[in-house]
Amino acid sequence: MTRTARDATAAEDDAVTLSMVRERTFHPSAELESLLRSGESLHRLKFKGGEFGWLVTGYDAARSVLNDLRFSLREIPPLLTVEPAKHEAVIQTMREDGLLRGDMLTMDPPEHTRFRQAIGPRFALRSIERFERTVEQIVSRCLDDIETAGPPTDLVRAFAAPISFRSQCALLGVPEGDIPMLELIGETNRNPALSADEVIAATREFRAYLEEVVARKRREPGDDLISDVVEGRVLDDEEIVGLLVLLFVAGVETTESMLATGVFALLTHRDQLDLLRADPTLMKPAAEELMRYLTVFNVGALTRTATEDVEVDGVVIEKGAWVSVSLLGANRDSERFSRPGELDIARGGKGQIGFGHGVHVCSGQHLARLELRVGLTQLFERFPRLALARDEDVAFSGEDEVTFAVKRLPVTW
Repeated sequence: MTRTARDATAAEDDAVTLSMVRERTFHPSAELESLLRSGESLHRLKFKGGEFGWLVTGYDAARSVLNDLRFSLREIPPLLTVEPAKHEAVIQTMREDGLLRGDMLTMDPPEHTRFRQAIGPRFALRSIERFERTVEQIVSRCLDDIETAGPPTDLVRAFAAPISFRSQCALLGVPEGDIPMLELIGETNRNPALSADEVIAATREFRAYLEEVVARKRREPGDDLISDVVEGRVLDDEEIVGLLVLLFVAGVETTESMLATGVFALLTHRDQLDLLRADPTLMKPAAEELMRYLTVFNVGALTRTATEDVEVDGVVIEKGAWVSVSLLGANRDSERFSRPGELDIARGGKGQIGFGHGVHVCSGQHLARLELRVGLTQLFERFPRLALARDEDVAFSGEDEVTFAVKRLPVTW
């Protein structure tokens, strides 16, 4: 027997308004933990703007929704993690300025396919494998700087952020001297204290910078992703600029989050770190398990709209309904992962969907895995006595941020 969205509408007063806050022990919020214990895969959800939709927490249901093209990305959904009015003002300006023409997160095939084909060769596994030496050198330089400065140091600023920024610059083909501009737009997007006008002004400044980058690549192409896209002539300049906004903001922030949060997870699970040190061949499965256990994308990052009535796990989701997939919930589903609340690097996190699933799976997943593996390997080899300097000084991202991350990580050795 199926339930319908109309049945659930009568119970909207019981819909959950989900908190993004997680404990430093990496447990999901109390609300999400309760939903996971309920045994249900779908739940009524109330967005911060007052809209109602569905929240998917079950692993199989999440994969089903993410792989079903009847759930569309074309509409900009309400978000769970930002102020709705501010979000709408910024989105409207981006729409008017044409920046959304390159936002792959708001596209369905065949338009989405065209963009993936334009960037696909540089993000393919073989291309990323050839990029490994570059990442190794970037990580080594960061560790040299850390060692020279001496303890204590904040690994977010000295390790996670520069590795993520420098790797992205190398892949896309922009000089590391441009990192302050890239940091500015990232901080702008993450700062809830800024007004909509301030965010819009910074976004337009960033657009002007990217337009100059594209023009320069057209004049002087190199061996990099931006040159490939420009010379491929699949996308026009406005589409390229919009795409670059996404690549810099999404690609940098998520990898930085994984690096910093992954280090903290291992430092606070010494048995797992000792196991990894005793057997370095576990690094690949360890990276997968860390991505499952941490799942740095907060719920709400993957919200879609049903284009027709669709049945998911016995629930008929009506045409036009919002459906938000909790990647964290799916990766903590006890029917898919035994002891999901435990970090167990030996099991490898096989099947984790921290990068999403289906045709919209993260284009940069292979690069993110590479940076995580190389970064963690070199860090713990260089500093075998690495430890938290002051545990109480470790700071985490707040509720209004799309990614779950350690924001300050003081260490010594």
